[in-house]
Amino acid sequence: MFRMAFHDPRMMAWQNRLARLPRWAWIAIALGVVLPIFIVLAGFVLLAVVSGLVVLAAVMVILSIRNLFLRLVQPRQDDGRRNVRIVVRSARVIDP
Repeated sequence: MFRMAFHDPRMMAWQNRLARLPRWAWIAIALGVVLPIFIVLAGFVLLAVVSGLVVLAAVMVILSIRNLFLRLVQPRQDDGRRNVRIVVRSARVIDP
């Protein structure tokens, strides 16, 4: 793998042990380190999405209650446009 110059016999022994590890062991160590990090990050993203949806639902419920209260308290003002229909008696197509 790699070599570093140590003057401590204990560190040299550890380096020799690590140098004898096969490739699959390094892959297993890397997965053992990287996989939990990805799982934690995915958990944070999921927590952020769920909390955002909860806040969105709370805002929608509060606005619905507010609008219902305003409809009950304030009388409806008739501007005369609710019963208006547009009736087309004839139409012409002008071809360019």
